[in-house]
This record gives sequence, C-alpha cells and structure tokens, in this order.
Amino acid sequence: MSIGSRSVCVIGVCVLLLTAGCGKKDEPATSTPGPASGAPAAATAAPALTPGASSNLKKNDGAPFYNFDWMGKVSYPAAQKSVEISGDVENSVNGWAMDPSKKMPASGVDVVIDGVPYAAKYGIGRIDVAKHFDKPEYLKSGYLLMLAPHQLTKGPHALAIRVIANDGKSYNEGPVVHFTVN
Repeated sequence: MSIGSRSVCVIGVCVLLLTAGCGKKDEPATSTPGPASGAPAAATAAPALTPGASSNLKKNDGAPFYNFDWMGKVSYPAAQKSVEISGDVENSVNGWAMDPSKKMPASGVDVVIDGVPYAAKYGIGRIDVAKHFDKPEYLKSGYLLMLAPHQLTKGPHALAIRVIANDGKSYNEGPVVHFTVN
C-alpha cells in the first residue's frame, strides 16, 4: 500500500469514527427523587405532562396519607412560608403516598397544578418509609413528577397532591401549596 493510499484510508477511518454517532438520539437522563439538578437546558418546548386520572373521580373527605418531600430544591414545601423555584431548570415534585382508608399502596398520585391534575410516576421504592412505619407494603410508595425547564410560566402558581385510592374510584387531596416560578 502506498503512502498516498494509506493517508486516504486513515482519513476515511477518521471520518467514519467522527460521524458514527450522528443521527442517534441521546439517552434520556434518569432522575432520582430529591432536589432538581439545577442544570440549565436549551430553550426548547417542554414536553407535555400526562393528564391525571383523578379528574373524573369522587373526592373523599379527609387528608391523604402522604408526604410532599421536595419541589425543586425546596424541601417540605408545604411547611414553607414562601416557595420559589427556577423555571429555567428541571424541577421535581416528589414524596410518598398511601391509600388513606386502607393504609395500602394507592393506585396512583396526581399532582394538581393550577387546578389541572397531572399523573406522577407512582411506585418508586421508598425503603425509608417502609422502615419508618415497619410496613413492607409501604416499600413502593414513592411518587415523582418532573417539570421540564420552562414547563411552567413565570409567576404565581398553586399545587396540590391527590392520592388516588387503592381501588381507583376516589381520591384524597392535600392542602394547596402556593409557589412562584422565577
């Protein structure tokens, strides 16, 4: 093989290696419950949230059996006087919830933002909750709703957590938490 042919081969291999990843989508980042990462994101349209299941269900009297652990970087937001989150970063809404009437796993959790329920991922492992109550059935009691950067407009908002009963026919709703997106 001549030097000229060898150079063309090396250049061809380099071009192949450089373009091998083109056209592939990046794998989505996995998120764990807790405060948001705080990483800025490109100014693209935020993905739509999944509609909640509680819109057509009966509202029960009484508080849900749950805890609202985090909203973005704010821990225990329901206990805070003022809650502010950045709209420029990903924010989590998460905690744990159980069916209040049966003290069993719920059938789901909706996060109600400005009066509209959105489905949170439910069934996330919460060994801390199972150990605290000494109930192994509480292990998969975690919920998580991720809000993409720019998902919410800047300004005041209201949020409540709905815990859907184990039978999926009704829900209990926690108090409204007012917050501001900066």
